[in-house]
Amino acid sequence: NMIARLEFNRDSLNSSISKAIFRHKLDSVEKMRRFLAAREQNRHARDEFYYPIGLIDNDSVRSSIKQMVDVVYLDTAFNPKPVVLRSSLERLVYHLANDSIYFKIINAKLDTIPFTLKKGRVDSTAFFLMNSSNDSAKVFMRTLGKNSVYMWVGDDLMLKHLFKKEGTPESLPTQWKDPRKLRIVNRPIPVAPSKLWMLRSEFSFLVNQNTLVNWAKGGNNNIALTTDIKGWANYSKGSIKWDNSLWFVYGVQKTELLPMRKSADRIFIISNLSHKAFKKFDYTLGTTFESQSMKGFAYPNDSVPVSKFMAPADLKISLGLTFKPNPKLMINMSPVGGQFRFVLDTAMINQVRYGLRKDQRVNAQLGASVTITHAMALAKNVNMTNYLNLFSNYIDHPEKLFFDWRLALTLKVNRFINLSVQTETLYDPRIQFPIFEMQEGKQVKVGEETRVQFNEILAVSFKYSLSN
Repeated sequence: NMIARLEFNRDSLNSSISKAIFRHKLDSVEKMRRFLAAREQNRHARDEFYYPIGLIDNDSVRSSIKQMVDVVYLDTAFNPKPVVLRSSLERLVYHLANDSIYFKIINAKLDTIPFTLKKGRVDSTAFFLMNSSNDSAKVFMRTLGKNSVYMWVGDDLMLKHLFKKEGTPESLPTQWKDPRKLRIVNRPIPVAPSKLWMLRSEFSFLVNQNTLVNWAKGGNNNIALTTDIKGWANYSKGSIKWDNSLWFVYGVQKTELLPMRKSADRIFIISNLSHKAFKKFDYTLGTTFESQSMKGFAYPNDSVPVSKFMAPADLKISLGLTFKPNPKLMINMSPVGGQFRFVLDTAMINQVRYGLRKDQRVNAQLGASVTITHAMALAKNVNMTNYLNLFSNYIDHPEKLFFDWRLALTLKVNRFINLSVQTETLYDPRIQFPIFEMQEGKQVKVGEETRVQFNEILAVSFKYSLSN
């Protein structure tokens, strides 16, 4: 048999038949025929599964099963055992269509009652609801479907409305006591919680105006508008105090035949952190910052600015004692303090004008300072406030004192309208003013000297205050 089989395999006719059968299997027409037959079979199998899928409720499970059927029975897929796969999917779809939901109900006594939601179930489950008085009410629950529950209360439960009882003065029992035997219980007086922060602000609008019509003596019409904003934020807790204040002033002036000019511009910030020392003295760490917000010009020259924000700017830091005998007087004495003057933009602003050298952007001084703040009422509606700052440089000419004195008088007309006068007298040894002399009909600069600077504002102001 082995010899006969070997001779048969070596036979040329058998070899030709085998090659023909192999070519027949690789033929494209035969492959297409088998592919079309498998696609038609899958299409019928997929359509047969769509009906049991419709029995499942419209949820994510139904969508997932339909997608699974579409993936399994693609038109290009070939399944050698469609009957076995179809029977397995039919059992899965039938189980999902009749699936149940199991959960537990727990009442106030932590009694657990199991319950099942299932389509076609007709029996009911009883459980007890408890109120705050541990009274119970029997409640029945039965499923109406996979997503619906029907509940009702037992027949032995009765509810009664509560009515207010009507009473008369005669029905109230009275019992008189001897007033001499009565005692009043001492109770502490409630104290409102203390405020840690005290906030206050003032908004003022100052107006100066002059109008001339057919005025023989001559003159120009002019108007000046100034905005004055002050704010205070003071913190106090135990022996610690933190006082903060902000003062912002900006004003413009318009004169006939001249463009609008800046008349006032100041940013002034004070921050003092204090701790109780002894009696009416506090240890104080103080900081003061002063600058302006917009460019300033030395009119009539309005092409070259002489000041801008942080050019110049003064920063003062002091450490010492503060004496405050009453709320209207405060004296700060600092044996150690620093005074810094900044001109950050030296390309636009001439720093020599403010006492700095040509190679400096910051001028630092170490010395002692005294600051006095005082307020008083001169008359019923007239108030006066004073601010005085003195500084002596330990390193360079300590005998030349820097002082800044600000005086404000306010006449209160009514709640919103005030008449105010504000002056500032300033002496800074670092600033030199040029000295001119007339020579041959021309002004010639012959030297420099320090001078006292003075600024005054008289105006009618509209004032509005806010506080917490």
